[in-house]
Amino acid sequence: MADKDKGAELAALARASGITMEFQDNFGVRRCITPAVMEALLTAMGVPCGTLAEIQDSLARCQERLAGRLFPPVTVVTPGTGGHLPLQCNWPRPEVPAPLELAGELRDERGEVRAWRPRPHQLSLVEARGTTAGYNLKLSLTLPEDLAPGYYDLTLWLKTAGREETGATTLALCPGRAFVPPHLEEGGRLWGLNLPLYALKSRRNWGIGDFTDLMAATSLAGELGAAFVGVNPLHAPQAGAQADPSPYSPTSRLFLNFLYVDLGNVPEIKASPEAQALLANPDLQAELQRLRDAPLVAHPEVYRLKRQFLELLFAAFAAGHGLPDAPRTPRGRDFARFVAQGGRDLHNFSLFWALSDGQEKPDWHRWPRDLQRPDTSAVAAFAREHPREIAFHQYVQWLADGQRQEVWEAAHRAGLPFTLYQDLALGAAAGGFETWGYPGLFADGAAMGAPPDAFNPIGQDWGLPPLIPQRLEESGFRLFLDTLLANLPPGGIIRMDHVMALFRLYWIPAGLDPGAGAYVSYPARELLGLLTLESQRRQTLVIGEDLGTVAPSIRHDLAQAGIFSYRVFYFERKSGERFAAPEAYPRQAMACVTTHDLPTLAGYWEGRDLDLRHRLHLYPTPQMAAEDAASRTRDRLLLVEALVRDGLLPPDYSPPPDCCPEELRRAVLAYLGRSRAALVEVRLEELLGLTAQQNLPGTVGEHPNWRQKIMETLEDLRQNPEVTSLAKTLCQARDQDKKNFE
Repeated sequence: MADKDKGAELAALARASGITMEFQDNFGVRRCITPAVMEALLTAMGVPCGTLAEIQDSLARCQERLAGRLFPPVTVVTPGTGGHLPLQCNWPRPEVPAPLELAGELRDERGEVRAWRPRPHQLSLVEARGTTAGYNLKLSLTLPEDLAPGYYDLTLWLKTAGREETGATTLALCPGRAFVPPHLEEGGRLWGLNLPLYALKSRRNWGIGDFTDLMAATSLAGELGAAFVGVNPLHAPQAGAQADPSPYSPTSRLFLNFLYVDLGNVPEIKASPEAQALLANPDLQAELQRLRDAPLVAHPEVYRLKRQFLELLFAAFAAGHGLPDAPRTPRGRDFARFVAQGGRDLHNFSLFWALSDGQEKPDWHRWPRDLQRPDTSAVAAFAREHPREIAFHQYVQWLADGQRQEVWEAAHRAGLPFTLYQDLALGAAAGGFETWGYPGLFADGAAMGAPPDAFNPIGQDWGLPPLIPQRLEESGFRLFLDTLLANLPPGGIIRMDHVMALFRLYWIPAGLDPGAGAYVSYPARELLGLLTLESQRRQTLVIGEDLGTVAPSIRHDLAQAGIFSYRVFYFERKSGERFAAPEAYPRQAMACVTTHDLPTLAGYWEGRDLDLRHRLHLYPTPQMAAEDAASRTRDRLLLVEALVRDGLLPPDYSPPPDCCPEELRRAVLAYLGRSRAALVEVRLEELLGLTAQQNLPGTVGEHPNWRQKIMETLEDLRQNPEVTSLAKTLCQARDQDKKNFE
């Protein structure tokens, strides 16, 4: 009986903590969560659950947390709530407290204070739940009608029958829909380039693409008629020359990758004889040429060279302009302002990197115990003793931030409607800054991933620790908001990787296979509301990468919030077989041929990805490999059938399977260009007919993920007639009569 009681209480605690008891996978199989998985995930959340007594105590604490306050730290109100403020209180009876006196105060972002005197009739009962001491009432209070969207510090006093309750919250009044530019609302159809920034080659970079290359690509895009340039995440990489180069596993999403700084564009180069001497050294020039010509990005060598050179530039800056606490020139004061505006996060980030420089391993879990949190006396002592080292990393971020700003300005000069189209990674590395800088916010003993599906039959473990939903709420969503502010390009586009994480996220307990995980729910209404508010304030269009296992309700809610869907040509089918017609694409979407995790069009047609999986022994069984090969043969026939049906290829067209000719790629681009989708994204690899896949999921070391270069230089791309011709095809397809699609 005790085991039965424990099981029931454990399930109740799991549900209260957001763990979904069952779900249906992409194969239609109903998967139920075992008690062992519940216990493992609760433990990863920091919720005691080893014994029945611990489970009952944790459940009581959870219920008290939810019921024992008027407001949570942040209260999100959207048009869907009708301008009503949710609150709760404990009361002896299941009715609105009476007699009642209400008084409030609202402080806006400018610091202006407004007194608020709600009338009792404006407070209504939503729900009453019985407790051991009476009832917990969920109430709704009508807000003033003239409040503008934004953030307010709200304090409310509730007096009744000799009792008084006071609650304070940050009120986020949100618009409910993300920003969409007027020209898209009015039916405009645009296309743009997407490129892996690290893979760009130019005659002047240091073996990795940089912000100056991105400005050149922006100028090229304008000449080709594109509306935007998209790039991989620009997040700060993991510390150390040997770190994982994946832009989707950064040390932090709050800061930028210093490897993208164009060192030749830093003013301090003129003030540093040491930097000039190093740059003039024939050995260095030979090394730089070797790095440019290499077919793969040599991250360790580039990391070491750029870090060495940046230290010389910083020494010249400090000597000429001073450190942030004592600037001596206008440039020095600009840097000091950047440091002040960066606040605690920038300080802690730079402190983390300074600590990493002195450790054998960059993963903070392997540091001495008294350095494993930002708030210890040992870390404070280190900060006092190493201000110059901290200032160095702040300086590096200042340079990166300034050069990214130049990219946005270059887009305006090129006449592009969008400043930048940037990817936002789902999470950060387990041993990186975010888990160190926000102790207790991330799960310890679980990773994010995806359940088994047709594309990944064994599921996926991404190795990134998930945020604990309850602690994210209790923190006032600070990290979520800071991440948005660090990444939403003003007047640009953001693509949110695995946007379903706003609603639910698949957690995998440490040591278990991906198929043994469970979904954990997140406060979607609040997260969506905050996203729409920041999108409107930055005038940033939001793309939600909604591939994989997606509940229909999630796509509906995303569409209602003005978030664009992400549609990949390979996956858009009718009845699971035929390629969807251009008019079948949703209007509120970005359509694309492929992604960084999938084969290029040429690679797909030629089956390069299947050959690679076979060569790397990634198929669990020979039968699965044979089924994939047969399926690809069918897909080639269906692809040509769709293009012929749309009049883009002649009826007798029959290209060989081992070669993807230009006319086939042109037809696919025209097919997407004709679609109803408001936006079309074309990877640079498609314009060049490349076959190499940037990332092959499920491989570590076997495939050169995130390192393969585009060997044609940016200078030569301007002279490439195929690139110009394919871009013209896209422009014509996007400009055709839209009546059929309206």
